Amino acid sequence: MDVGRLRSAIAGDRLEVHFQPVVDLSDGSTVGVEALARWYDDELGQVPPDRFVVLAEETGLIVDLGRWVLRTACAQVARWTLGRSEPFLLSVNVSPVELREESFFDDVVRALHDTGLAPHRLCLEVTETAIVSNVTEVASTLWRLRELGVQLALDDFGTGHSSLTLLRNLPLDIVKIDRSLIRQVAVGAQDAVLVQLVVDAAHTLGLRVCAEGVEEETQARQVVAMGCDTGQGFLFGRPSARPRLDDSAPDPGSGWLTPASSGLVPLSGNDDLVLVADRERTVTYASASCRRLLGRMPSELVGGSLTDLLGADLEDGPVTVRMLHKDDGHRWVRGIVHPLLDTAGQVREVLCVLTDVTTAVSRERELADSEELFRSAFTGAPIGIALSDFDGRLLRVNPALAELVGRSVSELLELTVADITHTDDLGPDAHNLSEVRAGAAEQHRVVKRYLRPDGTPVPVEVHAARVRTADGEPYCIVAHVLPASDRR
Repeated sequence: MDVGRLRSAIAGDRLEVHFQPVVDLSDGSTVGVEALARWYDDELGQVPPDRFVVLAEETGLIVDLGRWVLRTACAQVARWTLGRSEPFLLSVNVSPVELREESFFDDVVRALHDTGLAPHRLCLEVTETAIVSNVTEVASTLWRLRELGVQLALDDFGTGHSSLTLLRNLPLDIVKIDRSLIRQVAVGAQDAVLVQLVVDAAHTLGLRVCAEGVEEETQARQVVAMGCDTGQGFLFGRPSARPRLDDSAPDPGSGWLTPASSGLVPLSGNDDLVLVADRERTVTYASASCRRLLGRMPSELVGGSLTDLLGADLEDGPVTVRMLHKDDGHRWVRGIVHPLLDTAGQVREVLCVLTDVTTAVSRERELADSEELFRSAFTGAPIGIALSDFDGRLLRVNPALAELVGRSVSELLELTVADITHTDDLGPDAHNLSEVRAGAAEQHRVVKRYLRPDGTPVPVEVHAARVRTADGEPYCIVAHVLPASDRR
């Protein structure tokens, strides 16, 4: 390939910048683009990037090429984002050669100033190779860029040394997992494990994670289940000079986008939400399960207040709290808040392990409401009501029945039905009870006599029926009691 033709193309502004969408994996919206250089030569035709970019790096033209891409992309995205308040990020690749140039920082400042692009909308992507070749000098440049407000991403993570030390010691905002790991993430356990390790490590350090090279819905489902924050690849949109930023994401009805979406390679059956906060209770880590539970990505929780998430009156130890879902609904969680102490006995971190108990709490509340309604109806009923077991022991009686037989409710609960029944009526009662116990009869209607404490008989009409549980199992006998003179 002719170096002169490439130099002439760069100098003559005869290349193009194409933009590939980056989508938020929580809702499928486009939250940024990556700028990619493209070259069409009248004689050579469409020249693949892996050919002309390599040539540019070998010949030093990469500095001029990078400077041109940065300025052109910044100008375009500045126009797209004019008057736009929501987050939108332009990502531009930076080669190791560019990073070693003394003028690189000034080039970035000049591009932002001349195009009007806000620094927080620019993300510079650097590779592990670019960093490890000269860690001290590169780190200094990256810190200066961070102070400027520019965001920084570690690109192609997983193809080189993949040192977690880089993630911890450099001023990074985003980790981009290389497409070589994403390719098999939905079918290969080893790749899935590696990707999950990267996601967890990045989130622990407060970094966002972008999955590169997502081409299939199964891959998208897998990285969503793992907690990746953003995705990039042909599934979401191919590089284009004029990307359709409003509709480049797939249909929100796509299977990978649903909150219940689960990975095809299950790495754990644990759905607990794990949160870690520092001593000021600022969240430093959130497990991937927060998307399923709260509809939020881990990066949306990291940096927030644990107190705001779980409640101002939160205490250490066992908790049951209500958390806000992204859909403005709520989810109940139950678990433990456990402070971790340092050697001096001071709180170093706070660990929370929480389980979704929304269904259980809803049922508990429904039962409590049902119990309250039952208690109100039972206690205030004008006729006598009693619950007894299949041996005749009184389990519950209402005031109307207590008044009818001249005893207190507490007295009756220490007796059996036989204890308050006239001796002449015990035989029929025993027979009826044995039929109900054996399942030969579901209910009885009898006229009998109860006894007051002084032995005075009280003629009554009793409607007794067997009560079953929701599973159809015999539970108790309920009796409605009327004075015999009140029969209708």
